[in-house]
Amino acid sequence: RVSVARVRGRMVVSFRDADASTTRAFKRAKRALEQCATASSSARAFVSPGERIPGIDSSEGFLRGHGTRPIAEDNGTDGDGDDDRGLVATTAGVVERVNKLVSVRALKARYAPETGDVVLGRVKEISGKRWILDVNARQNGVLQLSAVHLPGNVQRRRNDVDELNMRMLYAEDDVVSAEVQSVYADGAAALHTRSLKYGCLKNGQLVRVTANLVRRLPQHFHRLKMDEFHDGVAAEANDVEILLGCNGFIWVGAPSGATAPRESEIRREPSDVVDELRELHGDEVSPVQRENISRVANSVRALAELFLPISPPAVMDVFKASSECGVAVRDMLSQGFLTRILEREFEKRVAD
Repeated sequence: RVSVARVRGRMVVSFRDADASTTRAFKRAKRALEQCATASSSARAFVSPGERIPGIDSSEGFLRGHGTRPIAEDNGTDGDGDDDRGLVATTAGVVERVNKLVSVRALKARYAPETGDVVLGRVKEISGKRWILDVNARQNGVLQLSAVHLPGNVQRRRNDVDELNMRMLYAEDDVVSAEVQSVYADGAAALHTRSLKYGCLKNGQLVRVTANLVRRLPQHFHRLKMDEFHDGVAAEANDVEILLGCNGFIWVGAPSGATAPRESEIRREPSDVVDELRELHGDEVSPVQRENISRVANSVRALAELFLPISPPAVMDVFKASSECGVAVRDMLSQGFLTRILEREFEKRVAD
């Protein structure tokens, strides 16, 4: 596996396997990593702790944001001279600029919830008319009983019977998709699943990546179309659903009502949709669809291993590359295929 570091402004490439440094794949990976770094150097700078942030004009002025501190504090000077005015990074990350505000976004940081984010969480505890979910943040997420749909979409007050039957909706270790309704003062997220696209997820697998690799998009529920036919089975029966959580949890599984066409949802009653979701979750997944799910999940893991942004087009690009090269699902995280992904990424950046 490949690891990347930055030492004195230079990109350093290494493998966890010491013997791999003599192989041809190591040379290919090193060349591809250096080329990708050169191709993207003009976009946003990557800095390490103690490194001076480039591109700051002291004459125009600037505002200090998170992950930075003035050079004057580091040098022990009073900061009167223009040469001493500037910022140094206090964490390893990417430099971000919003007008005059300069900050450094850490590469591997805990998820910070924001209102409206689509998140995935695993149920850890049930108590006091609420579910406690692990959402990859500093604090666990809270899903109140009053913030979920009752079976059959019944609109009424929750009573003691509903509290006793909470495990009928979401039990421990269930994976739930939800939306951040608000954020408490201590940083914990208040969640809700009042939409039909949210709820318990089954027939798939959960992939955990760094939250910074998942960008906030207008739509986080996607259905990946498989264009091929297998043994006479239509391609639609082999489609894969992918849910990109802003907290770094990504669900890959069989299609459900979350990615169903909106026209069909409008013509049906909410109770019919709930019943259909239950029947769909109980269906058996075909072997071809299982392979597609595993291949898509490994595509996400490969992008995360190389610290590349994760999006549906990027996942499908890795998926198609593995199919065209004849790479088995179990070999998608091998050194040779990761090197091929880096080379394709460099080709795309040069073309852009």
